[in-house]
Amino acid sequence: MIKNFRAMTLNDVVLDWFCLINTRGVGLKTFWALLSTYETASEALKHVENPFSKLEAEKRLKRMDCEVILANDKIFPKSLKRSKFCPPMLFCKGDKNVLFRRMLAIIGARNASINGQKIARNLAHNLADKFAIVSGLAKGIDTNAHIGSLDGKQSAVAIVPFGFDNIYPKENQKLFGEIAEKGLVLSEVPYGKAVDQGMFQARNRIISLISEGMIVIEAAYKSGTIATATMALDFGCEVMVVPGTPTDPRNLGSNSLIKNGSNLIQNHFDVLEIMNTAEEMQGISNQKELLSQGDEPEPGNKKDELLALLSDTPISLDELALYLHLDVCKLTCLVSELEIAGNICRNSNNKIILNQS
Repeated sequence: MIKNFRAMTLNDVVLDWFCLINTRGVGLKTFWALLSTYETASEALKHVENPFSKLEAEKRLKRMDCEVILANDKIFPKSLKRSKFCPPMLFCKGDKNVLFRRMLAIIGARNASINGQKIARNLAHNLADKFAIVSGLAKGIDTNAHIGSLDGKQSAVAIVPFGFDNIYPKENQKLFGEIAEKGLVLSEVPYGKAVDQGMFQARNRIISLISEGMIVIEAAYKSGTIATATMALDFGCEVMVVPGTPTDPRNLGSNSLIKNGSNLIQNHFDVLEIMNTAEEMQGISNQKELLSQGDEPEPGNKKDELLALLSDTPISLDELALYLHLDVCKLTCLVSELEIAGNICRNSNNKIILNQS
């Protein structure tokens, strides 16, 4: 457990902590060891070689258009302090009061199917009244979870692996701004690109620690989603899974979570029951099916992007046309080409499914 260390003025504390964690050779383990030994970052800086320049630290902190939350601030998520990898500071844009809400993560495949995206958006929309909805601003499931939660008051929380000067993926720049305005964006780093896999793993670790519950939608074996869900289980987080057809590789990992004991959910009422909020369910929509809310996201119009949206679950041409922003006649031509190539087929109701044979 991280101590509550003796505080100076907030500006001094932020500057000294920033210098200490940015000193060459000082990682998270060393940072906390130094702070435990010397009680303040200011004193610890006297005992390290070539400490990071305070002038440079002040320059960078002033240039950053965001707020800083230190690990000894009352608003800092207590759940993060359970890990030896607890970040000394979090950089944020938006309303920090969101951190006082119960946190529920929704994560899954970047190349999510249309149905997976709809489910993520609908669950986030229906649960945003009771929870702050956490995700990682990635494509697919993350994006739709954020969009669904933006309808709720102070409900959207994005944990990102990069600095606020480098939005990733680029197509989510507008979404990033909306979350910063209506919810909260958190990062362990203040600036710069996510240049290595470790930064994504650090992002996923924060999602796992900060969340009281986690919903998994479409996760392949050995995927980042499964790694995040596994961490969440280790941290005592309640993991819930939307089941999927076993012939779609995007569901193999998530279905295995169910097989190994994670909760199977079919709608937001299941989530509320598992998260012990059943007594509050009466005020929520009676819609029990996982249907979409609001406008649909805009995937590309290439054949491979169309194929990525399909699964064993039948989809109508009209629904595909809406997703792809294509005229039905143009879409029909594209579908015919894919049928001839054997990539897709139609069922008896003239709906489109992915050909798994």
